[in-house]
Amino acid sequence: MLLDEYIQNFLIYLQTQRRYSERTVITYRKSLEKYLATLAGDNKKTAGNHSKAVGNNPNYAGNTPGNPSASQKIPTEAPSAPLETFTEMSVKNFVWDLKIRQKLAPTSICEHLAALKSFGKYLVRSKILQKNPAETIPMPKRPKRLVNILGQKDLAEEKFPELENPTLQQIRARLLLELIYGSGLRISECQNITWNSIDTHSKLVRVIGKGSKERIVPITDTLISWLEKFKVTEIEAGHSPTTAGFVFLSEDGKPYGIRTLRNDIHDLLRSIGWEGKASPHVLRHSFATHLLENGAEIMSVKEMLGHSNISTTQVYTHVNAERLKQAFKKTHPRA
Repeated sequence: MLLDEYIQNFLIYLQTQRRYSERTVITYRKSLEKYLATLAGDNKKTAGNHSKAVGNNPNYAGNTPGNPSASQKIPTEAPSAPLETFTEMSVKNFVWDLKIRQKLAPTSICEHLAALKSFGKYLVRSKILQKNPAETIPMPKRPKRLVNILGQKDLAEEKFPELENPTLQQIRARLLLELIYGSGLRISECQNITWNSIDTHSKLVRVIGKGSKERIVPITDTLISWLEKFKVTEIEAGHSPTTAGFVFLSEDGKPYGIRTLRNDIHDLLRSIGWEGKASPHVLRHSFATHLLENGAEIMSVKEMLGHSNISTTQVYTHVNAERLKQAFKKTHPRA
């Protein structure tokens, strides 16, 4: 078997065994294709023709929704190579090429290298290789950046007054605000929320997160209030919400796209005068940071966010500490 065939099997494994989302599988696939192209000395062609292939090739996920095999296929334009070419030296050359010739940022290089490390680990577990060629390659150091968040005053309830005759889009935005800032959901998790996953009596919502992991998180009274308004407005708009159906259902009977939901949050945050980055993830960062600022236990925050590793959650403790330092410097006479 050639290297691209092993990659196809690896992608199938990620999607069917590890239950990775289609978006994650696509990310892995693109990184591995880039590595194959580097092996073939075909980066220039990849930069131009690969982008066209993504838009036109039916084998690419996103062009054939609902077809689980779509994200698993390597397009015929991708170069191939024998398995023996997957060596430590070839991975080092790949990282060098990304850094020196393509001038990618450390974060992007880490993403590509992580895909190769996972692929190598899969080959070892499958007893195809005895050693992972990418295992010892160090990850580039990423610059430390504090996550961008809104202050608690920025998100105070008085910033979001009652609306007279609100539109469907405005109600949808307020629902998203409560799910993300009120309960810590990712935007992709909001997209897939169904009516039967929300228990308004117990004030809980069941969320299917990354890797199809399920968690239960609290919801706010404000969310429950907006849900009722949203249901009425959806029906008036010609949508027909059902008990088991998606909450964010468009007129064609499918969930709203991620871009639509992102735009809802962007417009909402701009409407309250927020000039920083206006994205769903900023709201999620704010949710976690404000919980910790108000005394929540970090393990509880980890569970609500759906993090697998506590180190992912600990970034918010650093944010909190940095904010305290900045306040100290501004206000203390000896700072």
